[in-house]
Amino acid sequence: MDLQCIGKSILRTDAYDKVTGKAQFVADIKLPRMLYARILRAEYAHAKILSIDTSEAEKMPGVMKVVTAQGCDILFGACIKDQPPLATDKVRHAGEGVAAVIAETERQAEEATKKIKVNYEPLPYVIDPLEAIAEGAPIIHERNHEYFRVPGFPPVKGTNIFHHYKLRKGDIEKGFKEAEITVEENFYYPLLSHVQMEPHGCISYWDSPESVRIIASTQAPFIVREIVAQMFHIPMANIKVEALYLGGGFGGKSDVVIEPMCAYISRFVPGYPVKLILTRKEAFTSSLVGRGMRGKIKVGAKKDGKLVAIEASLYYADGAYGDTGCNVVTASGFVATGPYEYEHCKIDCYGVYTNTPPVGAYRGYGHPEAQFMSERIMNILAEKLGMSQQELMRKNFLCDGKVNAIGQIIRPGNGNLYKCLDEVEQALYEVPKPQEDENFVYGRGLAAFMKTPMMIPHASSGAILRMCEDGSFNISISGIEMGQGCQTVLSQIAAETLKVPLEKIHISKHVDTQHSPYEWQTVGSITTYRAGNAIIQACEKAIQKMLETVAAIYHRHIGDLKYEGEFITSKSDLNLRFETKKLAQAYLSPDGHGVGEQIVTGGSYLIRNVQFPHPETGQGNCAGTWTFACEGAEVKINKHTGDVDITHLAVAIDLGRTLNPSLARIQMIGGMMMGYGATLTEELIFDDRGKIKNANLNQYKIPKLSQMPEKFTVKFVETPDEAGPFGARCIAEHPVIGIPPAVLNAIKDATGVDLFEIPVKAKVLLEKMGGKK
Repeated sequence: MDLQCIGKSILRTDAYDKVTGKAQFVADIKLPRMLYARILRAEYAHAKILSIDTSEAEKMPGVMKVVTAQGCDILFGACIKDQPPLATDKVRHAGEGVAAVIAETERQAEEATKKIKVNYEPLPYVIDPLEAIAEGAPIIHERNHEYFRVPGFPPVKGTNIFHHYKLRKGDIEKGFKEAEITVEENFYYPLLSHVQMEPHGCISYWDSPESVRIIASTQAPFIVREIVAQMFHIPMANIKVEALYLGGGFGGKSDVVIEPMCAYISRFVPGYPVKLILTRKEAFTSSLVGRGMRGKIKVGAKKDGKLVAIEASLYYADGAYGDTGCNVVTASGFVATGPYEYEHCKIDCYGVYTNTPPVGAYRGYGHPEAQFMSERIMNILAEKLGMSQQELMRKNFLCDGKVNAIGQIIRPGNGNLYKCLDEVEQALYEVPKPQEDENFVYGRGLAAFMKTPMMIPHASSGAILRMCEDGSFNISISGIEMGQGCQTVLSQIAAETLKVPLEKIHISKHVDTQHSPYEWQTVGSITTYRAGNAIIQACEKAIQKMLETVAAIYHRHIGDLKYEGEFITSKSDLNLRFETKKLAQAYLSPDGHGVGEQIVTGGSYLIRNVQFPHPETGQGNCAGTWTFACEGAEVKINKHTGDVDITHLAVAIDLGRTLNPSLARIQMIGGMMMGYGATLTEELIFDDRGKIKNANLNQYKIPKLSQMPEKFTVKFVETPDEAGPFGARCIAEHPVIGIPPAVLNAIKDATGVDLFEIPVKAKVLLEKMGGKK
């Protein structure tokens, strides 16, 4: 296939807006009569609210209203309705909103919050999920079993467990009896912050009791609309949610976060827009966090390396509210086996209430935590079997015709793990490993993984196409541009399908739920896959309309005509060459009659036959598509300090078809660096009062430019996905997944030390190496 735009490293279409400052974010928006909100945050991790006195705050200059949720019975959530807009009877994590001040300036609102007096009764709190499920643990939600929830998220009454996903395949007891070698270990993956460049922001404006406008930094404007409609019992058609450019998302803006709160408090000052922008500290303490898993895994195999049985339990510290984390729990269970075939599986994943900020989507969505365990245990099992990890992996990879843990048969279009492993193996082992010297030891490690976009079975994407009189096209979508480059790649897909120059394609930059087509959420690395297919549909319908109109003008059979982008020609008449731009608003024929109609079309794409998992077995056709990949790491470790330096990171991913090589490469490197951070530097640390100690960019250690590896290897394997746009599949989250196990496997190769917790601490590693720091 001769392609003009697909496969080319096209310059980002949003680059000009961003480098010139033309791009608008929520914080940039100023509306007439705008007021500003600041939130009084809880200082306790768990406490009863005995009273709130707002009288002094109400007297402060510029204050328009002080809002609490005392007497409020609103609970919101997409899957589990367990969260109030502000704390009501008690606070469940330090940083939770207790009261809001709305004032003429942000400073006035901030000063007034200091005058609010709250009388608390401190309660015992829990941070660790295992402590939260222990006998005698404080119960965080006494009404856990009473909350409205959609089917598939069963709580355990009288405990802090709000969701238990179980996966069963085969007979686990039989499997371990058949196994000739078993290994088992415990693992820990810390709570992390998303650290988007742009903190959460929201503007809410009620122009009547039944109508609200919301401008938000969100990946999910239509979910915001749905939640707000449920909260206030108003028609969705009366709710206008707008999403602008996002300064990063990484999943942390895919769930409703501050939008329900902002809508709730602004309702007390109708006719005034209320703006709420979180501070950097609040971004750490009062929005969503990610990961936070303790797990145990046991694997059984034959002596020849054939995997037989796997048993795993994962416990998530899902925070004060469970709605945003419940699907993460399920997602981790889907992939707890890693990309390998087991005949017998028993997987249990638990969402546990803890007195921490709520867990939500975080790049990878449960897949990194589960496969951190599966890939480390493969390394340990290989050593026990006396074979290389690569040999063990190749013996058991999921490939065409094999059945994964949830019962799906893998098809060729899911990708080729063997080629991915070949590429990473070549990248790591093409030169001999450096020899140990006086100061350093060196190691190399590998990991394989798979990912599916977690979504409800009816999650769809839409596109609306309008042709302009000059032959250019406006295409409206609701995929959110947050740095991943979706506007650029979707423009390439449209230009390729319509056979026109890229500059004739104009993808919408902002989303408006009253006028933009529906998009479930911009999540799961699925935007290119789903919205791309919707755009192709809209483009093909437009082409068909143009052909039909020209056929009517010239009284030709449509089969005689050929669409060539800016022209339609005839196969039988070389003199017929009709400019397609003349068809944009129908066509006036030479005899004075109007022919055709406006070139306005729509497309909608739904991945078919996806279903919710079976409530008892956890099985089903729950994954719409899969992507497979391998990653590798080379490390240099200081023998005197235990410090780990990652010198090389490699990834090979089967992406079906490379739509934009430069954007895909950047996605890979960025994702690997997020994996680097989780492995070596990042974690949220709580003090003895249950508060986050490192809620700032000085103490929360994201990787620095100076820490980047000397070398990155990025390889693309192309096994086309028959359902993907031009054969492409999902890739955005994937490179974060395999880095932690690959690095820990490399540390094992260098030092002989097995580690099962991240981030790796130099002191701990040094002690295990037999030294002292």
